[in-house]
Amino acid sequence: MKQDAGGRVADRDELVVRELEHRFKNILTIVRAIVSQSLGAASSIEDARDVIDERLASLGGAVEQLLSSDWKAAPLPALADQALAHLSFYTERLSFLGGTVEIGPRAAMTLTLAFHELATNAIKYGALSNETGTVELCCQVRGAGDDAELLLQWIERGGPPVTRPERQGFGTQLICTATGRSLQGSAMLDFPATGAVWTLVAPLTSVRS
Repeated sequence: MKQDAGGRVADRDELVVRELEHRFKNILTIVRAIVSQSLGAASSIEDARDVIDERLASLGGAVEQLLSSDWKAAPLPALADQALAHLSFYTERLSFLGGTVEIGPRAAMTLTLAFHELATNAIKYGALSNETGTVELCCQVRGAGDDAELLLQWIERGGPPVTRPERQGFGTQLICTATGRSLQGSAMLDFPATGAVWTLVAPLTSVRS
């Protein structure tokens, strides 16, 4: 049956509404997790408010980056810059190594929050807590075709000696468990004497979705 122009427009509008609804639900799920976990881990309402504000601002940066690309894909260097924009004081101590990888909407929000948590930890306890430490964000695509995977590392050097924390907070859970699960890969945070190292390995198809 031939469909007129009005019918095609109606179908297109319905698809747009469904897509917006899907995106909104995804963002709302992340916001709920941020608020719930931040409240549970905070020592006071004021502390919770500050942490929630910072995490939501970071999430907002990811959404802004995705909107600028019509919610399709964001290049990893630009996504990292947006996620770490609030660290302008440390610009000369942050470096990105590797090629450009297009990051899909779901992965973009996940990685932005992970970058925010890593940066917060670096400022409080790691390489950015002194005057000389540095951070490298290294990106590498390994393999090809359906077997291709993204290797992403956050490497801290030159900071004070670090030790593995006794308690795993929401930030660590987000950096490792939630990020790895969301991207269908694995993520781990190690604490060698030279500084914290976060490593993510995930299928490239998942990262681009």
